Amino acid sequence: MCRMTVYCGPPQALHPLVFGGAHSLLRQSWEPRELLSGSVNVDGYGVVWHDGQNFIRVAQPVPIWHDEDLETLLTSVRASVGLAAVRNATPGIPVDRSGLLPLMQAGHAFVLNGFVEKFRSRWMRRFRATLPDHLYGALRGSSDSETLFLMALARIEAGATQGEALADLTDFVCAAVRGEGLTAQLTMALADAGGVAVVRTGSETDTNSLYFSRGSGLMRGGRLLASEPLDPNGGWEGVPPHHLVQMDASGGFEVTPL
Repeated sequence: MCRMTVYCGPPQALHPLVFGGAHSLLRQSWEPRELLSGSVNVDGYGVVWHDGQNFIRVAQPVPIWHDEDLETLLTSVRASVGLAAVRNATPGIPVDRSGLLPLMQAGHAFVLNGFVEKFRSRWMRRFRATLPDHLYGALRGSSDSETLFLMALARIEAGATQGEALADLTDFVCAAVRGEGLTAQLTMALADAGGVAVVRTGSETDTNSLYFSRGSGLMRGGRLLASEPLDPNGGWEGVPPHHLVQMDASGGFEVTPL
């Protein structure tokens, strides 16, 4: 499993996404508290933000503490939408740049905190066959994350909102894996220049942890979501399992059941 943070709100420095709080995302790379599987998140990291025109990504397939320049960079970067993740790679999925999270494509960014069981042997060909040619041609690797991202983009191109795309993708994947007695964990974030949609869900009752903050002083004026609370006094509340969170840069925020 991975750990992630998401910010949406007025433009501000993104340093707290990775380094903010006593239980920062950086610390969660070696000391996570709520992983459903695995013990550390050291198979790579990434930070994505929107600069007003495009998404920009910094990512490497190494533990996040190897990047001595990241803290200085994020102190100077200001954005209204930002996502960060540290990776615990699913066994059998290559640890390379093609699967590093967050991913970005066609004006969107994406994080998967989860997995599709037996993805490469049972689902990769079937899921990728649903993609239109131009999105199939955009594939660079063999990860479940990249495949699910492009499947979400296909739904957006067909007219779905970000929230609708994630909800429909969740239904599709869960129906497929349950039909063969397998599982999927599908906590996902999908962002564009104006906002972010996040689902905490999967094929099982138990899902990967996800919290939102009503009062954290780490990034004032906007909304923070995180796999685990970043600070003890931030008014963090758990997103209920099998719910959709939608937020926009102007302050809109909604949590609804899937």
